Amino acid sequence: MAQRPKQEAQDDVAMDFRAAPGTEILFDDSNRHDALANKLHQLEHRTKGDSRVLLVPQPSTDDPNDPLRWSTMKKSLTFFNGCWYAFMGGITGPIMAAGMIQLSKTFDMTLQQLSYANGACLINQGIWNCVWMPFAVKYGRRPVYLFSALLMGIACIWLAVASTETYTIFIVGRAFLGAFEAPIESIVPSTIADIFFLHNRGEFVAIYGLAVLGGNELGPMFSGFIVQALGMNWAFWIVAMFIGANLVCMFFFMPETKFVGHRPSLHLSPSHDGHVSPEPKDKVQIEESPSQSSKKTFLEELKFWNHGDPNVNLLHIFLRPFVLLAFPPVVWSCFVYGLALSWNVILGATVAQLFAPPPYLFNSDDQGLFFLSPFVGSLVGVFLSGPGGDWIANFFTKRNNGIREPEMRLPTCFVAAFFTFFGALWFGLSYEHQMHWAMPVVGAGILSVGSQMGTTIGMNYALDCHQELSVEIMITIAALKSAIAWIWTWVINDFIVSCGVLSVFMTVATINVAIYLTCIPFYLKGKEIRLWLHRKNFFEATGLS
Repeated sequence: MAQRPKQEAQDDVAMDFRAAPGTEILFDDSNRHDALANKLHQLEHRTKGDSRVLLVPQPSTDDPNDPLRWSTMKKSLTFFNGCWYAFMGGITGPIMAAGMIQLSKTFDMTLQQLSYANGACLINQGIWNCVWMPFAVKYGRRPVYLFSALLMGIACIWLAVASTETYTIFIVGRAFLGAFEAPIESIVPSTIADIFFLHNRGEFVAIYGLAVLGGNELGPMFSGFIVQALGMNWAFWIVAMFIGANLVCMFFFMPETKFVGHRPSLHLSPSHDGHVSPEPKDKVQIEESPSQSSKKTFLEELKFWNHGDPNVNLLHIFLRPFVLLAFPPVVWSCFVYGLALSWNVILGATVAQLFAPPPYLFNSDDQGLFFLSPFVGSLVGVFLSGPGGDWIANFFTKRNNGIREPEMRLPTCFVAAFFTFFGALWFGLSYEHQMHWAMPVVGAGILSVGSQMGTTIGMNYALDCHQELSVEIMITIAALKSAIAWIWTWVINDFIVSCGVLSVFMTVATINVAIYLTCIPFYLKGKEIRLWLHRKNFFEATGLS
């Protein structure tokens, strides 16, 4: 076979490098004074902290309505409302944990049968994500937030009534609740990608993860007090009230974050000596052009939705998450995220089974307070995977001449694996040996450090690899997570009865650790995988580009 010309081969390499999804230049070496540095100096940089940090993505130069240009207060309020929405959705999932004994008496059902109601909620979360999110792509995030919150509140009112009626009405209500709250695990990460820059996105993803896990952990604690004092139905009534308050706040203080205008971007290409050089597109120069858009007023931002993006095909957006099952980084992130969140499902479904009988004799209040330990663990996990993960990624970025690769976040997987395995071992051993109640409770907290880290790592890696597919990625992750968690709701109570706590917890922890350790081939070959995905272009091949 004839060899291809050397220059043609070099051009292909340059094209491949530029096309690598997720590869970004993040640090600008201000000590350089060559032509390359002059190009980089034209781009916008961070104004607080390290001024060498480039803003990725670059904000629009001619549109004052670009969410990346919003004030810190406006971004913070939008993010707070999104986290509040996610927190309330997180609460509604395990809210039954502290009331399982009461509900089992009301409905004359076993604990395993009651866990099926949790499963109905979880599986519908996964399925209905695929329905909600195409509308978020075409019509914007705002209508999805508002419709979902409204229907989620109605479902809680249904459950408040059903919790004193029959099991059939109750489990149907749980299924509808799952369908209505489905966007909590996909739309908020998309909002984060809409309004925040790469250099601090990990921190905000970690805080969002805390909102979801915090709801999972504090929800049972709060409901425990309510169930003990007022009954299970009032737990749902009160949650419905807080969801209503969130709905009002989102209507007035959460404008649309989807942006369809132009933003400057830069490509990366290798020079002849093998070093990587950023090469801005010609359109970078438009930063000097006059503004073509007027800033929206507060009333204009209250518009419920726009007329829709004519370039978005709803059917295509519905099908695109299924194509992502061919993307190894996304599938890996799905399993990391799903198995990490499974611990909340497992703890929520088993706390009554494990701690209500002797020797612990936990009542509803005590069962709710149990979840304070996992919440504290999640706070530690937020720090280790958020600011800590960003610090590690930035360290490797600086050593790589300022160029960020998504794989630079992956070393935190080893820390998450340690806390997950050690926490599960601590919990299992202390429970099997019937030690003082504080021992297994502390073990649950240690376990939750790893769980929180896993959710953040899973989201961050996938979003860093394919930020332009943030909505589709989160649909895929949320759907597979729900499927994994749903499996545990069907088997976990009987599994513990037949095999014991230690065997069950160590089995799940071992699966977790095995998945975490597969970060090694991604760390070594992740960029090659991303280049291969770009060359294959599965979306174009399937007609869904």
